[in-house]
Amino acid sequence: MTSKLVSMVTHRLSGELATPRRSGAGLVLVSSSGVGMAERPVRWRDQLQRWLRAPSLDHRLGQGEPAETSVVLALHATKLVQPRVRRELAQALRRVMWMAERAPSMASTRVRVCRPQVLDAHRELRALGDRLVANGPVSAYGVAQVRVLIADGAGPLYQRSTPDDLGARLRRALAAMDILGPPVD
Repeated sequence: MTSKLVSMVTHRLSGELATPRRSGAGLVLVSSSGVGMAERPVRWRDQLQRWLRAPSLDHRLGQGEPAETSVVLALHATKLVQPRVRRELAQALRRVMWMAERAPSMASTRVRVCRPQVLDAHRELRALGDRLVANGPVSAYGVAQVRVLIADGAGPLYQRSTPDDLGARLRRALAAMDILGPPVD
């Protein structure tokens, strides 16, 4: 059941998962004890919680928590797979590559990337950016992993001393983009 719902999250942006009812309102499918899956309305406070807790929701989704566990998590998953969010992440990855290719400036106030690791993982960064902007569905699970990687200032994208391998994290995120396969009807 989890894979079917997540498939709906990733493949049907305005289908069963997020059906508009009135200005900004909608419904999401969530697990309901004893009932299985149930439609739940999206309230303004759910939207607010999604916005305020986006980083922790990214972590939860990126670690594999099913989107249907709560209205807020399901709502966040639908937002992650939208083309605008995907384009912004691809641009951020391109900016990281651009920063690594240029000599660092002492006058710059930008956060510095870990040049050696980014240059070593150039192929994976490019492939991930291309996958984000490609037509077709992606998994919220993979997009969340990319968002966590970009936002983690202590991670391998920015720090040399981290035990994580940047290339491996990027390959895992790329593989997670297609974790669901075709939608289940």
